[in-house]
This record gives sequence, structure tokens and C-alpha cells, in this order.
Amino acid sequence: MNRLTIAATAIGAAVLVAGGAALALQSGGDDSSAGAPAAPAQASSAAADSSGSRARYIEAAGYPRPVLFRNGIETWGIRGVPTEEMVALAKPYDMVIAKALDEEVVDRAKVAPYMVAIKRAAPEKIVLDHFLLIGRNPKSQYPPVWPGHWLLLNGTTLASDLGDGAGDTTLVLTDRAAVAAGDDVQVTALDAAGKPDYSRVEQMRVLSVAGDRATVQRGNYGTTRQRFEARRTRVAAHAAVTYGGGDPIWKYNFCRESPRDPSNRRLIEALAQPLAEYLKPGAILDGLDGYQFDVAAFSTTGQNQGQRRLDCDNDGAPDSGYVKGVSSYGLGVVEFQSVLRGLVGEKVLLISEATGWWSARDVAFANGMENESFPDLHHWEQFSSAYQRYQFWRETARAPRLSYLQLKETTEAFTRCPVEDKGTNWKIRLSLGAALLGDGYFAYMSTNEEGRPECNYVDRTRNNLNVSEIEEFSGGADKRYHYLGSPRGEAQHVDLLGSAPNLIGNGGFEGDTAGAAVVLVRGAAGTLTRDTSNPGEGTASLRVDVPSLLADPQDNHVQVRVGPFRVEKGKEYTLRFRIRADTGYGVISPLFAEAPMRVAMNLTAGGQAPAEQDVMATKAWHDYSLSFVAAADDAAANLFVLLGKEAGSVWLDGLRLQAGPGDAFARRFEHGAVLVNGSASPATFDLSALFPGTAFRRLRGTQDVGFNNGAAVGGRVTVPARDALIVVDTKSLP
Repeated sequence: MNRLTIAATAIGAAVLVAGGAALALQSGGDDSSAGAPAAPAQASSAAADSSGSRARYIEAAGYPRPVLFRNGIETWGIRGVPTEEMVALAKPYDMVIAKALDEEVVDRAKVAPYMVAIKRAAPEKIVLDHFLLIGRNPKSQYPPVWPGHWLLLNGTTLASDLGDGAGDTTLVLTDRAAVAAGDDVQVTALDAAGKPDYSRVEQMRVLSVAGDRATVQRGNYGTTRQRFEARRTRVAAHAAVTYGGGDPIWKYNFCRESPRDPSNRRLIEALAQPLAEYLKPGAILDGLDGYQFDVAAFSTTGQNQGQRRLDCDNDGAPDSGYVKGVSSYGLGVVEFQSVLRGLVGEKVLLISEATGWWSARDVAFANGMENESFPDLHHWEQFSSAYQRYQFWRETARAPRLSYLQLKETTEAFTRCPVEDKGTNWKIRLSLGAALLGDGYFAYMSTNEEGRPECNYVDRTRNNLNVSEIEEFSGGADKRYHYLGSPRGEAQHVDLLGSAPNLIGNGGFEGDTAGAAVVLVRGAAGTLTRDTSNPGEGTASLRVDVPSLLADPQDNHVQVRVGPFRVEKGKEYTLRFRIRADTGYGVISPLFAEAPMRVAMNLTAGGQAPAEQDVMATKAWHDYSLSFVAAADDAAANLFVLLGKEAGSVWLDGLRLQAGPGDAFARRFEHGAVLVNGSASPATFDLSALFPGTAFRRLRGTQDVGFNNGAAVGGRVTVPARDALIVVDTKSLP
């Protein structure tokens, strides 16, 4: 029985992993041993690639590109299976992503030696640690976090002294609204100048609050009871989240103004340094290709409610994570990536996240992105924006570029609840199809995230392992990985709108801004003008300026209303437009020059709007297409462009709103093609026009034999709404 033993050293921690055993760590609170902050990498999405065989593999591998994602490998890693079994499990996959550190789930460091073994057995395989970037489980000891580097809510002070005895469990608070039952709170002594003294910190859990008194559990998470003085002690709740009912995750303070530790490091530098160390020879992640950063976010304002708001600089005053009108937290995440890139160089892959409204903006330093449970946490009506964001990263990320989409849902092929999941295999096909349109890898994990874990698929031939090997990975019964071969050109956006009239009468703003108006909410600031300086097409464009933000910025504070026009309930409408933006982030630092702005839109009819869609805008003009389904019949419906969370200027041009589906795509491969219909309506593809002279057939399925029935595909084929079809060339794969 082959077992892997690794002796590793990490910053502030002695690490030993043997035979899948638990990880032993000892880490000092200050962790000031790592020295001065490192210089950040330069912002360049076209950075030279020096990553050798890995980069060549990224370019050369055929399609589809399957990913072994988390559950299976982590489950086996915790069980301590023989190493050769884990290597065999990973063999068919082009990329392996799993948690190999304890930052979120404390026992996951047991997986590290298996990840190292997989990489050693197949050096060409991409192997990444799945690292939670938003924060850390306080039960974990690493990466080490100095107390001043946690993100806290604005706090209050003690109104009475607090002793260190067994009965001293009541905090008397100056402001009762600063804490709530269930909070983890950081209690910090203040020095003579009123500044936090991080050498005197105690972590507590609030059990109940009555009036100005909070009953607490003391000395939590490795801290000890201390004495604290009235008016010279701050009590502040941790900004925290929980996932799946697990342990709390305390958020990191990525704000650029966060406190500095005794080594003059902000969280930005202090977190980057151990992550770089873990990848070095002899360390716990020795030889891995890098990190996939889960919940890498530009905004973390979900807890900005009422009097309880984020406090970037830990001065006790709320700032919502914004300083001088910009998301200091979001820019701090970008700067963190630049510092880490400077430490690890170009050979290490750093994969960010671009899921939903919180998507990260670190395209200048990250090699690509993950979209979690594509599209945007299984919001199928937001296919347009999730797909456009994926393609944006594909075009702008740092070289070598690598992105992947993953789906976390039970489906008919992989479920223990066959009645509930009947007819749902389209979810796999649509998500994988979208990945194939943009050179991406794809991961599937059969996990029910709607409170039905009993539906999660398990492979009984593998001792109930949660691994779902979809037939589209290997061509069904043909059992040939990478059967599509290499792409033959870019994806084609199939036009199904034809000559449908443009419902927006003045979408080019050539003569004036008629039909567009700015709506300001809660006293927000914003102006709308016609601009002839750099149009997207024609001679003019619509310019929207947001000079400043409100205290708790939201995307609906500045609204641009375009319309009115007539729509019909349940009918699909597609908006095509050009957009650019200037946030001024590059003025703050050249590191942020390439950070895009998020711009959201919705189609409002009868006072109702479907889920908003968003795009990423930079200083250069970009063409986008978004599809919406009208929520009601309305003769005076409107398109709304939603701003107010980021200051700056936005230009719009060439707005065209047409009735019909807009999310149909086709792409030719060496041995086949993929047809993707992300629209809410069926789409017919003319294969004889798209790929003349080629005969195709469906896959010979083993899981969904009704859809993948191996039948010949004629000149025209209809793909159902929200579905995709992979076909193979009968000459290459008869």
C-alpha cells in the first residue's frame, strides 16, 4: 500500500502530513516573521508566459476538458485511501481542483498529499488548491491572521469595566445596536490615543442581548480571558458568513486602509506571503499549479444594514468598505492578487471568481475565472450576463489564460431523487456547451443546494463516492476523451432576430438624448449628456456621469431609463449595445488601470422586472447582447441601466432592442461541433449554412439515450430552450 509522506514548512507553521493523517500546526498570533511587504506585479493582461509545459498543455489539449472538482477527491482524502487509488480516480481529468488547506473546513489538509501525488504522477495535469478568499474558519490556524486583519463591523465601547473571572460574562455596551445574539465579537483594548492595541484581544460569542447588556461566551478560538476597561475597549462584531450550515467564516479585511501588523503589512501582504510559501518545494502544496480563489469578490457589502456597517480601518466608524468614493475592499482584492503575482511569478496559475454581482475585477493579475454553478449560481434566466462575463475574462485575463465553468446541481442522470430531477440533463449540456464556446474547462458535481442533500448522487461502485462522470466528457458509448479535438475558429453568434424592428427609437443618440432620462434615488448624484468625443458608432453616444456615491452604495441609486416601448408578457427580447466606462481607478494606482466597471440592466414591464443582467465595461468599447423575458404586457415598458455602486462615467451607444432570442451560438471543432441555446425559446440551427459539406450525428449516449441517441443530424436541427447539443463529424467519428 503506497502512502505519501511530505515534510513541509510554511510561514509561522510547522507542517507534517503523513499517510493522510491530520495536519499539526503551531502558529503565533502576530506572525511577523515574514518580513517587509513584497513589491506587486505590474498590471499587464498580456504578460509574457514562462510557464513551460503547462502553458503548452493549456493550448494543446483537445475538448471537452473535464475537471475533477472537490467532493470526490476530498471525501477519499479524508478517508485516507491508498494514493494509487486517488491517482487513478484523477487520471481521465485534465484539471483537478480540491481543498488541500484547512482555511474553510478544518480537516481538508489531509487532501494535500494526494494532490501532490496526482501532480507528480501526471505533470501535464492542472492541479489547483481551492482556496476560500473571502475569509477563514476561526477554528483553523492557518493561514495565520493577525487580529487587526479581520474585517469587522463598526463597533461600540464598554460602558463598564470587565473582569477576567469565571462569572464575568456580561458586557455593558455604550451602543446596544452594535452587536446581536449569535455574533462573534472581537474585544480589543484601546491605547491612550484611542487606537486599538492588538496585543490585547479576546474573541467572544454573544449569547443574548437585553437592553445595553450582552451575555457572552468568553475566551474563544484560542484567546484567553482578559481585563478590559470602560471607554478604553472596543467591541466589534466580525463580518462573517456561513456556508451550508457549517462553521462561521470570518471575513478578511482586504481594504487598502486596513491596519498594519508589527511587520508593516496589511492583510493584502500578510495573506499573499504564506500562500506563496505553501507552493514552494518541500511545502504542503509542493508542485501544485496554483490556486482557484473561491468567493473572490469586488464588493462584500451584504452586512451593510442600518447602523451595522463594515469598518475598513477598524476605527469604530462605519464606512461600508468604501473610502473616498471607491470600494477599498474591492481594489484591495485586486492589489492582493498583484502582490501574490509578484511573489509567485508567471508560472503559477491564479484563478479568480466571476459569479454574479460580486465578481472580482482582478483581470490584470489572474489567469482566468470560475463561474460557480453556471450561470451565476444556477440562475438560468441570467445566462446572457454569465456567458458574457466568461467571454470577457477569456479576452482580458493574464496569460496563460485558463477559465472554467462548473455546475453544482442534481440532474436526472445523477440523482437519488429521480422523480424530482426528471428531465433535467439539459443543465449539464447547457453549462458544458457554454464552456466549449470559450476554451474553458468544465466541472460537474451532483449536489442539491436547495436543502435536499438526500438527492446528492453517490457512485455505489466507488463506495458511495460523489463523483459524476457525465457522458459528454467521453463521447458516450465511444469512451474517447477529447473526442472533439481542437476548435476550428471562434464561436459564432447565430442571429435569430433577423429584421425584427428596433423598439428603441433613438438608440444611437445621434441628434439628442430623447428617450433617455436619469432617475436619482435617495438624493444620489448623476447626470446624462450627449457626447461626440469618442462614439461607439456614428457621431455621438450617451454619457452618464456618477460623480459621487451615497453612504451605502447600491446599483439602483442612479438609473438611466430608456423607452418607452411595447412588450408582451412571456416574450423574449434581446438588447444589443456598445458600452465603455471610466472609473478613474487607474488614477488611484496603475495597478487598477485595467479593473472594469460592472454595469447592470433590467427590462421593466408593468412595474415588474426579471432578474437584472450585467456586463463588464472598460475604457475600450465592447459589444454585448443580453436577453430578457417580459414580466407583463406593457405599452410603456422601459429598459433601466442601473448604476450607483461605482463612481465614474459610462457611455452607451447603438442600443437595439428586438423581439426574439439572442443567446444562440455554434462552434466548429476538429471532429464535431457544439450548438448552444441559452435562450428561453427553442432555436433552429442551419448546419448546412454554418458548416457546409459536413455530416454530423449525435453522441451515442449511455445516460440520456433519448437525447444523445447517435442519430444522424440533418441540415437543420432545433435545440430546445436552455439546452445544448454536441454533434460529431461522421467522417472523423463514424
